[in-house]
Amino acid sequence: MQAGSPGARIYLTPNRIRQLWYPPILGAALALMMARMLVMARVLDVEQFAQFCGGALVSSTFSMLGCLGLQSLLQREWPVNILRGQEWRGLMRAAQCNLVAVGCAMVCLLAVLVGRPLAGVAPRLLAIGTLHGLAQQLFLIATVESRSRGDALRYSHENLTRAVLVLGLGALVAITTHSAVWTLTTEALISLALSWRLFGLSVARGPAQLRRVYWLAARGLGRVNWRSALTLLAVSGIGFVIMNADRWVAADRLDLRGFAHYSFACIVLLVAQALQVVINASAYPLLARSFASDGRGGALRLSAMLSGIALVLALVCAVPAWAVLAYAIPRWFPAYSDAVGLLPLFLGVALLRVSDFWSSYLLIIGREGRMLALNAGVAIVGVGIWAALVRPWSAPSLPLHDVALLAVAMAVCGYLAVAGSAIQERRL
Repeated sequence: MQAGSPGARIYLTPNRIRQLWYPPILGAALALMMARMLVMARVLDVEQFAQFCGGALVSSTFSMLGCLGLQSLLQREWPVNILRGQEWRGLMRAAQCNLVAVGCAMVCLLAVLVGRPLAGVAPRLLAIGTLHGLAQQLFLIATVESRSRGDALRYSHENLTRAVLVLGLGALVAITTHSAVWTLTTEALISLALSWRLFGLSVARGPAQLRRVYWLAARGLGRVNWRSALTLLAVSGIGFVIMNADRWVAADRLDLRGFAHYSFACIVLLVAQALQVVINASAYPLLARSFASDGRGGALRLSAMLSGIALVLALVCAVPAWAVLAYAIPRWFPAYSDAVGLLPLFLGVALLRVSDFWSSYLLIIGREGRMLALNAGVAIVGVGIWAALVRPWSAPSLPLHDVALLAVAMAVCGYLAVAGSAIQERRL
């Protein structure tokens, strides 16, 4: 393809044009993973769907550990290692992530064996959820290599392959067994098999054998910059609390049917998070280039524009989405009709999550410490406001609406805090 300048011709190479398929393919993979929740709600009964959602919540909570922060270091370092021709260093860090993830899973499983149910989640489901989270963690580690090489298309294909297998085989097992445990186990085995295959291919492309990579990884664990890793863990951990505290409260304070209804309504939030991932895949590099060329002012103006456009578009889509869902849920998912009352609250939360590009701005200008402080403050203030409104200590159980207010409080406080901090940073 020809362009008007030599620089443009360099940019519009066939390989880079091919990479433009990355957003739709990754979007399709995320859509299939969201559709899997609807399939499980349709195939499993209400109690089994509640168990499936409980196991998935445990899984995502385990994944939040991020190999004690090593996964964030891996994502930051592996692209540099590849550019410098230090292939073995990236492979060794990935192997260290795998070792730490397995170690965390063993500690969690031991805690399950000697402990008691957590927030109403039975020990067996805690164990299955932990293994599911481990498998998901190993898959994420294995896909860092394709992203580090700038091969976004391969990364999207890896995710699409997993999504197709998880949806297809998981739905088949759910239909056959009507069991949440067996379905989660099947999903975990699929992710484990794919992660083993992908990491094996990464090692094959590198200079070392698999056994030697793991031997060097184990020896180098003591030399890891654990202070930096644990700081990154704190940032992601508090962020996870802000995004998922309401789901754990729901698991603890609602009965099984109530938790199933609440989890069904939460699919709206999962869709919003998936959309944000796809949009930010293009927006984040754009903001980074704006910061490099125009400084903080240009990056801030761009983040404000992106946030405003996303907010307006999401608001325009939210009204018809509410009408469609209010009609479709009682018609096709009558067992979850109670979830309709939560839609206005969750659609409001979804608006804020989809339109948040302020946090990307803060990370791009190097304000990770401020993000950590902001997230900690938001968690404290959000829970405080919710507790003052709902008074959760006054009754052993809570209405669905009261639990959803926690998600609203966290979203509103988080959006205002990050946007305000981004604007303040421009003035410093």
